[in-house]
Amino acid sequence: MNQVKSGGARIRRQYNLYRVLRAIWVENGVSRKELCAKLELDKATMSTIVSLLLKLDIVEEVLPNIEQSKPGRKPIGLGIRKDFGYVAGFELHVKGIKAVIKDMHFNTIETFSFPCERLKMDQIKSSFLVAFSEVKKKLKNKPLIGIGVSIPGVVDHDRGIINNSWELGVVEDTYDFQSEVFDILDIPGFIDNDANCCAWGKLTKNRSRDFSNFLYTFFSYEPTHEGYHPDDNVSVGLGLVMDGKPYFGPDYTSGEFQTMTYNVDRINQFDMTREEQYSYRSDPDIQRKVFESFSNHMALLVNFFNFKRVIMGGDLPDLVPDAQEILRKAVNRNWPYGRKESCLVETDEEREKIAASGAAGMFLEQMFTVPEFDHERGALTWQKVFSNKDLTDFF
Repeated sequence: MNQVKSGGARIRRQYNLYRVLRAIWVENGVSRKELCAKLELDKATMSTIVSLLLKLDIVEEVLPNIEQSKPGRKPIGLGIRKDFGYVAGFELHVKGIKAVIKDMHFNTIETFSFPCERLKMDQIKSSFLVAFSEVKKKLKNKPLIGIGVSIPGVVDHDRGIINNSWELGVVEDTYDFQSEVFDILDIPGFIDNDANCCAWGKLTKNRSRDFSNFLYTFFSYEPTHEGYHPDDNVSVGLGLVMDGKPYFGPDYTSGEFQTMTYNVDRINQFDMTREEQYSYRSDPDIQRKVFESFSNHMALLVNFFNFKRVIMGGDLPDLVPDAQEILRKAVNRNWPYGRKESCLVETDEEREKIAASGAAGMFLEQMFTVPEFDHERGALTWQKVFSNKDLTDFF
């Protein structure tokens, strides 16, 4: 009985520790008093946890995030030390690998590009290990806590498996990224599709704001050949964020887009012919046609799921100057009632390495999550961070 009670108390201490870590990461400058109120913890518990995190140099005292109007002792803010560790984000795409290094505040430290002629399934492991080695070399002796990887295709985020990626040649068989790569590196890691990674990045960047419900659209067109080639494809993926989390669906196929317009000559996700795809990059009329058709599809989703925000990333929105207005009008036109509440439509301000940056954000979001009993990978990451510390009372 005593062992059961002891085990329950230990789990409760760990749970409260993760809650405090998340709260400080989300709201830099939050005070101990605010934390007690937000998390409903007593002062003694909060003091024990904060003292530990200060001792480990994970948390530091900073300026408070609010001005004090009442007389008396000024509150002391708390913040995650941005340099206690680093994370890396990688984007695998048809023409190579892109990578970024981020600190704990999601600031970009370094960016990389590892181009190749055509990245295929049998090159994923070797190409990734080369990229990873260069990233580690750049960090020197600074701790790399974990990595996130963006994949174009259908990805089992929880098991780390690429179920399907036409761009990378993963079609008939799946590719177990967890066992092929992560297990070899012996470092915590997560994978997801490129649109979801972009959405993860928005969640991380805006973690202190209300970003709980939005749709991210990620357009991609990276020709690998001169002139038309069937391997070159205009594509789009969707990242659906509901209640503050990307929605995967039971088969991890949420966000896969296909036009509802059937055309026997269609060759991709859109209602495009070979001739139109061949001229896509240089013909503004075709670019506009594709985006207008896509906007009509998105209007249905926005109204159906009551998304409050749509963020457009990738190249197509840049090619259509009035893309935001086109989508906004489509959403209002699709609304069945007289008055439509506003849905904010915006273009992602990031341009380079959006998916790689988002993949790093995905790892940070998972690391600073409050683990549930059925999803404890974030907790395992912290246990690895704490592994060389004397934390007998907590773990």
